[in-house]
Amino acid sequence: MKLENKVAIVTGAASGIGKEIAVLFAREGARVVIADLNQKGADAVAAELGGAKHAIGVAVDVTNEAQTEACVAKTIEAFGQVDVLISNAGIQIVAPVDQFDFGKWKQLLAIRHRCRRRAGTDVYLRKGDRSASQVRRVL
Repeated sequence: MKLENKVAIVTGAASGIGKEIAVLFAREGARVVIADLNQKGADAVAAELGGAKHAIGVAVDVTNEAQTEACVAKTIEAFGQVDVLISNAGIQIVAPVDQFDFGKWKQLLAIRHRCRRRAGTDVYLRKGDRSASQVRRVL
């Protein structure tokens, strides 16, 4: 198992690509935090992955600094460490460029970048050896 004794936070993991990433990480031996706006969905995925010994669900709005800090703290509390951050949370807004609402554009950017910056910084600062990994979603 490639990820034995590793702990990963996967944002947007209550469904879709994030869920499949969490499933793969758990299969490879990682303990996984299912971080998502949807607490019920996050808890359901955590239960599928074996429950509290292997995965926990955490409700988090990745654009909210306090919530991302709380997510990292809950991860440390549950599993004692954080090794990997999968910054998968996102939204899709489809509109012609000349009709794209500026507020929606800012929301899209906030989800993509604030999570990486805030949660990534928290993970990095909590790791004594500074070896925390972050995987960025590439589309």
